[in-house]
Amino acid sequence: MIATSSGIHSPGAADRERPSARARKPGRFLDRLRAGPIVLDAGMGTRLVARGLDLGRDDPCLWNLDRPDDVLNIHRLDRAAGAVGLVSNTFGANRAWLARFGRRDDVESINRAAVALAREAAAPDGIVLGDIGPTCAVEPGAAGEQAARQRDAGVDAILLETFRLEPALAVLAEVRAALGGDPVPIVVGLWQWPDAVEDAARRLVDAGADAIGANCRPAIAEVPTLIRRLAAAVPCPLLAKPGVGPGDGDGEADSNPSAFAAAVPGLLDQNVRLIGGCCGTTHAHVAALAAACSALHPADTSSRPGVRP
Repeated sequence: MIATSSGIHSPGAADRERPSARARKPGRFLDRLRAGPIVLDAGMGTRLVARGLDLGRDDPCLWNLDRPDDVLNIHRLDRAAGAVGLVSNTFGANRAWLARFGRRDDVESINRAAVALAREAAAPDGIVLGDIGPTCAVEPGAAGEQAARQRDAGVDAILLETFRLEPALAVLAEVRAALGGDPVPIVVGLWQWPDAVEDAARRLVDAGADAIGANCRPAIAEVPTLIRRLAAAVPCPLLAKPGVGPGDGDGEADSNPSAFAAAVPGLLDQNVRLIGGCCGTTHAHVAALAAACSALHPADTSSRPGVRP
């Protein structure tokens, strides 16, 4: 059963809210990007579906309160596979989307719990990115509220994920305004880039994005072409976080973790500094990416759990 707006706070979930308030170290995320690539995690929602999530009546972000151990276990799988950056399970944790489930008033508790779960799995040397999805764009102020709650919970950066260009620009401006003078880095991932890729890239950077790139689509086989165009247009770090599934590339071949690993050298050559997997990917993809990055940047990856240079 879905909890009401009063929330279901198991003792474990309540205990985990305390470490989420740990102070974020200014500049830590950008310093890590300059040092070498950050391996990100894999898709959260599709793995929660595999654990019983029914998208017809439930949402992944609600599990931060309702089934926190499942969320934590997935984060731990990715961290053990070599992910340094964990993305909070907050894709739809804004008041506009939560209203569909009678949970509009749970924005703060859900975001705080999600950041705490990711932080617990990340450990002191890991990175936590607060995830914000495009459903926030339908209600003015929803994105800014979510970003502020994630900032207060101690994220190292914020990821605007699976956007189109114009909503991304609007949400980016709203988030920057909500954060005020707090220099929380913001990464923007588009799932559909316009034909004028270079112009779009420059607009995002000019609007205040610290890193930009693609998530969800295109498939891994097509990502290098897009990344080359982005790298030619802007000097900022780039994101590559493709998914796998129906309509993504050549099916099984592009879904294989080895295809992700094979793309790593070329992507890193084009200034990709954030690399992970989106919908349909698992910790097996993370392990393949981490091993490939480790071979090229052993000093940056030697301390990652489960990874050896």
